[in-house]
This record gives sequence, structure tokens and C-alpha cells, in this order.
Amino acid sequence: MKKITTFVLGGIRIKFVTKLMTTLCVLGSLTFGKEINTLAAPLEAKEVSEVKIFKPELRLIGSIYTTHTNDNDIYNNDTNLIGFEYRPLEDFGISFGYFKNSFDNDSYVLAAGKYLRPFEKLNDFYFTLGVGVVKGYEKENYIYDNETGEVIKKSKFNTNIGGDYIIGANVGVGYDITDYLSLNVSYVGAFVSTISLKLY
Repeated sequence: MKKITTFVLGGIRIKFVTKLMTTLCVLGSLTFGKEINTLAAPLEAKEVSEVKIFKPELRLIGSIYTTHTNDNDIYNNDTNLIGFEYRPLEDFGISFGYFKNSFDNDSYVLAAGKYLRPFEKLNDFYFTLGVGVVKGYEKENYIYDNETGEVIKKSKFNTNIGGDYIIGANVGVGYDITDYLSLNVSYVGAFVSTISLKLY
């Protein structure tokens, strides 16, 4: 009889301990699971907030300095470029502007450009590739002496497409000083430095 009583009481203890452990496990999972989710939520929100969402931009562009390197005594370096660029995408822009070309003629340009940012840790630096149509050149695909008219060399970046129109290509490098202000240096047959201001 004593053995039976002991066995029964032992069984009751085991069932009680099992239920107690099960209850504690359930409560623990609910409590700590909630805390983990609470901690994870701010981290996810922080990660999302750090991702910049690009919005289309309109920028004002102006020239700073132009040089034709060895031929500065022949060509105009005061381009007085003024124009606008619309960026529907972060890595693509369309621009239109007015400037005085290398031969001091009034010129107009319509161009499209690609922005390349190959370095994630240096995302403020970028490279540019562009192509555009320019109106205002008389001898579009040649570099020549204004006084003698003698051809010095053919330009590799400009090709005549009829009349005073040319197609020109450019390559460059730039730096975003701030989200609103950028500096760019391009080669378009001459080295041209420009600054752009984000209007919106």
C-alpha cells in the first residue's frame, strides 16, 4: 500500500512539473518573442530610413572655367555657359543650354548624359558619359586657326551632321559637394568645368 501511494504521488508530481514547465515555456516565448520583435522593428525602420529615395530633379548649370590646353591663344575660353538639366532618374539627365563656342559664336546644345557611381563608399564621386547636338559651329568637325582658316587637326569628339550642327560626345568626372551643389569637369574637345545647382 505504501509503495502504491508513493508511486501515485510521484506520478502526480511529474504531471505537475510537466505542466509547470510547459506553462513557463509558453509564457517565456510570448514575452521574449514580443521583446525581440520590438527590438527588430526599430532596426528595420532605421535601415529603411537610411535608403535615399530619388526624386526627379531640375538643375541650373553654369560654366566656371574652360581651357583648350595648348591652343588657348587661338580659341575662346569664356564660354559663358548657362543651361538647365532635368534628371528623371538618378543616373540619367537631359540638358539644354546656351554658350559661346570655341570660335566665339553663339551656340545651343541639347544633350543627354549618363552618371556612373562605381564606388559605394565614395558615392559622392561620379563619372559622366554624354552625347549631344550642338548648333552654332561653321567648321564643325575641324579645329582651325580663325585668322588663316588653316586646319590644325580634326576633332575626335565632334562630327558635322549638316549646316552648323554637330554631334558631340563628352566624358567627365564630378563631385556632389552637397545634395544641392555639384562640380563637374568634362572633356568636349576642350576641358570645361561646370557647377550645377539643384532647384527642386
